[in-house]
Amino acid sequence: MGKTNDILLTAVITAHDEGLLAHKTMLSVFEGLQKVKDAGYKYEVIVHIDNGDETTKKYFQRYKDNGEVRIFENKFGDTGPSRNFSVKQANGKYVAFLDGDDLMSSNWFIKGIEILEQATAETIVHPEAVLTFGLDIKNNVLSIQKPSYDREKDTLILLGENRWCSVAMAKKETFEKFPYKRVGAGYGHEDYIFHVEASNAGINHAIAKETVLFYRRSDKSRLSSGVSSCVTIPYMDLFDFEAVKKLTKPVPKTTDERVKSRGYRLYKKIRNNNFLNFFITPVAKKTIKVLDKKQKKQTVPKFVKEEWININHIETQLYPHPWILRRVVFYDADKQTAVGRAYFEIAKQVHHKPNYVFIVPWLIRGGADKVLLNYIQALKEIYPDWKFTVIATVPTHNDWVDQLPEYVDFIDFGTVSESLPPVLQDMLFSRIITQLQCNKLHIINSEFGYDWARKHKDLVGAYYTLNVSLFCDEYIPGSNARGVFSYDDPYLLEILPVVNKVLVDNKTIVKKTCDHNGFNDDKFEINYQPIDQKEFSSPKEHKQKKQLKVLWASRIVPTKLPDLVAKIGTQINGKDIAIDAYGTFGQDMDTSVFNGISAIKYKGPYDGFQTIPTEKYDLFLYTAMSDGVPNVILEATAAGLPIIASNDGGVGEFVKDKKTGLLVKDYLKPDEYIEKMNYALNHQEELQQYVAAAQKLLLERHSWEKFVQTVKKDIG
Repeated sequence: MGKTNDILLTAVITAHDEGLLAHKTMLSVFEGLQKVKDAGYKYEVIVHIDNGDETTKKYFQRYKDNGEVRIFENKFGDTGPSRNFSVKQANGKYVAFLDGDDLMSSNWFIKGIEILEQATAETIVHPEAVLTFGLDIKNNVLSIQKPSYDREKDTLILLGENRWCSVAMAKKETFEKFPYKRVGAGYGHEDYIFHVEASNAGINHAIAKETVLFYRRSDKSRLSSGVSSCVTIPYMDLFDFEAVKKLTKPVPKTTDERVKSRGYRLYKKIRNNNFLNFFITPVAKKTIKVLDKKQKKQTVPKFVKEEWININHIETQLYPHPWILRRVVFYDADKQTAVGRAYFEIAKQVHHKPNYVFIVPWLIRGGADKVLLNYIQALKEIYPDWKFTVIATVPTHNDWVDQLPEYVDFIDFGTVSESLPPVLQDMLFSRIITQLQCNKLHIINSEFGYDWARKHKDLVGAYYTLNVSLFCDEYIPGSNARGVFSYDDPYLLEILPVVNKVLVDNKTIVKKTCDHNGFNDDKFEINYQPIDQKEFSSPKEHKQKKQLKVLWASRIVPTKLPDLVAKIGTQINGKDIAIDAYGTFGQDMDTSVFNGISAIKYKGPYDGFQTIPTEKYDLFLYTAMSDGVPNVILEATAAGLPIIASNDGGVGEFVKDKKTGLLVKDYLKPDEYIEKMNYALNHQEELQQYVAAAQKLLLERHSWEKFVQTVKKDIG
């Protein structure tokens, strides 16, 4: 069939492996095209089979002699180039797309043409209603689509939801001007990208009134699979942070969203309360009833019922029985503004395009947070023009934000997204990562970050350089040191193929992780954390004294064993050995843990080790269930204090017993710590030697210059 200029409409059917289901689609198409013909317009049908199976290809052969149908076969394996190919072949002034297993109400083609013929500006037309059906779904889902709003409202909705279905009709030139993108490796969906690009260009999306798309969905379809939730759209100009910042009227929460948000917060409160959680089933049921009453009841529009009845002669799955109508689920994309509003808040926290992005749980006083600051400072020294973004994924008070220099943006994702359900949190995070336009990511102890990388492994592997920092295992509180949580299993185990470097601060974790998971150690790099030589103090001259003053400084959380310190305190008399404890109590931590123990004085929180009057102390006591090479041990050594430490994680790589300190073999036995303290009390002349040896090790292995060289080799 040659090119003719009088064809008004090209109906494009994209087929893959629909098999005989395509027959019902074609019956629907021809019924609609008959109305086009009755109106005096000419049309053609293009069937484009992309990576089709034999059943599908065999079915469409029945149309090979139909003068109105042209059949093409390709192996693009991608919706974008498949649709673009069909546009090139089209002879019609207008092109309308339909998938090979969906059905359209018979008025779709003619009403779409009428809108385009009358349009005074470039327009894309969509059906008014989308009714989802299929053998694998229990309830039909009905969405009523609406035309374009103003740019600001469209932006906020499109940030979290594709406003329009993939069925679209427009001028051939419109599809040529905005070709569907070839995407893959974690990027999608092509129609979503097309809609965003068109909206950004000011193209109007119109709705053909009282038309219905009957969208067939199965548990084998791409949208029903886990693949759908693991893709994100690539960078889009419409979502540029600077552009979104300028929005003047963010859309308020809808009534439904406010109800759902309250319900979700209530659900989280229940799940986090051990007592309520015991009764979770009846409480949850009660909550659902309350929410249902709050929701505005909706009814299926008359035109949808009529078209639902009319399509029954083609597809007998479809008929609006009263019992089916009662179970219809209504979905309004225009009400899904939660992601857009959260993104608007985050955009205000973005001030530059970063060269490197860190993903952390929080920014508080702690060893991992000091590691973050060290990496930022080193990379800035190596690359003076670089800028950085730190994304915190846990909602908390990030009291070390003021430690960040002006060339670092801080995104408080955890707090902003707290009320969102997980699927929307993932969508929002993906938007942020994509729009930052930085291909260098670094995860430090963020479980959310690891889980995101796991879900979007194809995306990360194709477009990003991902580094992760690993320090140690974490023992689960209440498990008596039997239950272990670690980031290597399951997270690193799943994402290691797309990880560039695993950066560690000790050899112990490398051996443990490789032995536990069967890893090779080729991606592991040891970055011993640095200590500033300016912080060095000469080893304290230890003269024999009657009392040994011991310093313990830590976050006061279960993993740092404050209960063990309390037990030690109850077994020493306070005359020969006395302990001063510094630290901030963690949430749900017993703040009276040191109360009533005469040998221990709690001195309150501290803002960095340098704020503690270390010259008053003879010894630094370190306790923990698990750790790498703790930064506080390095700081205490630099301050001239000898160390007594538990032999956990990488501690033994720095504290060598009676060489660079005193090492306790069993970190859970208070008697062993007391034995080491008594040894120090009776051998005070040796303590100065330990500090001298430890400071020498600091200079050899933990100098700032050596750290910068290592970072440049492993990251730069």
